[in-house]
Amino acid sequence: MKSLSLESFVSSEADIEINQYRILSGLKEFRAEFNKNKLYPSLSELVFLSSQLEEVLNKKSNLNVALPKGIKGGMPSKNVFIEIADDVVEKKDYQYNLIEWALPIFKDIIHEAYILYDFVDESINIKEIGLSPIYKDEGFMFVSDNENSKLNIYRYECADYSTNSKPFFSLKAKYLESARPINFSGSAEFLKMELCKRYQERSNIAAYLCETDLDFPFNETIFPIAKRKLLGYLSDLL
Repeated sequence: MKSLSLESFVSSEADIEINQYRILSGLKEFRAEFNKNKLYPSLSELVFLSSQLEEVLNKKSNLNVALPKGIKGGMPSKNVFIEIADDVVEKKDYQYNLIEWALPIFKDIIHEAYILYDFVDESINIKEIGLSPIYKDEGFMFVSDNENSKLNIYRYECADYSTNSKPFFSLKAKYLESARPINFSGSAEFLKMELCKRYQERSNIAAYLCETDLDFPFNETIFPIAKRKLLGYLSDLL
């Protein structure tokens, strides 16, 4: 989606003004998305690209370092590398200088994006619907979509895994349907019962309402942040 990637720095030309203009133009695309209150996937892409650039500087003393090429969906592509030409040390130094110039700008834009993220996160309230079951690893997730005046309903599954003895949690959400916005808890409980019948779920399945008054873009901002907030909420309970 964006014109800016690690290759923009690795394969840069000798003219510093041309490269700085190209990088600033690419960063302008990210900032334009944030100004529209659209955080994802732009934020994850920008954070990952920034971490790639920092890793390059950390390996500055190794003249033969292989650099990962580009990003896809905020995640590094696998087994794809691009190398800085080993026979031109001056070019490497120039590329390092370009990265050192760009990183503070990256960090400023990322900081602005996280201010928006925190604002949205604080606006989302999570409410458990109906009786609280013992098993909370899966259930229904209701998310306010004020931009389109509806309530989006998902079936979520929460899983945990460990890396080096440190536990991590992930949450997958599958879209089921949409309904009218809920105005009071009784409506939420009734909707939960109807969903249990429709999708042949047990009556005491977990269900959570992620409610906000904001009318920000749903797919790019509200839903991904609500998903992360529910994951944090559930990880404290599991």
